[in-house]
Amino acid sequence: MYFCSQETMSVTTPTNQDTFNKSSNIWEVSVDKNTIFTNDDVIDAFLKGKEVGVKEKKQIFVDKLNENIEKSANFTESMLTFLRKNNFNPVSAHLKINAFNDFVILVTLPEDEFISEEFLVSYNFAATIEEQVMDDKYYNVMFMFSDREEETFNKNLLASDGFFMDYKINKGEA
Repeated sequence: MYFCSQETMSVTTPTNQDTFNKSSNIWEVSVDKNTIFTNDDVIDAFLKGKEVGVKEKKQIFVDKLNENIEKSANFTESMLTFLRKNNFNPVSAHLKINAFNDFVILVTLPEDEFISEEFLVSYNFAATIEEQVMDDKYYNVMFMFSDREEETFNKNLLASDGFFMDYKINKGEA
């Protein structure tokens, strides 16, 4: 029985070393030792590549998620600015992340403003924003609106519905 070792690239026999020494003068390795790989080498390279690929995929996911959270903040600010220009007083804004590319923004207002007929233009503005991102396969946003009365508003229910991020509204602007 003969064995080939990658390090030495020599053929050895566990039982008859003298025979090997005599034949080593006859045989020599005809390829570069650095181009010969064992099955274990191939498997190790695959696993290392897979590990690197998984790490890169996770980083891309995190980067895209952060980018989309930033987009959501920008669209939230656009909506709040629109509401203020139309004499509404948004109370809060909250973010729900359904997936790394699917976001819901909830804006709350005082009840009398939310149920006013003038508020309907806000839905048109929200639809305009939602249409802007329709062709972006890595980002989708939907706006929702609700009335908010401080004494009855339950932030725990909001969080249980998935709105776990609150937009920091400058109280001087709201």
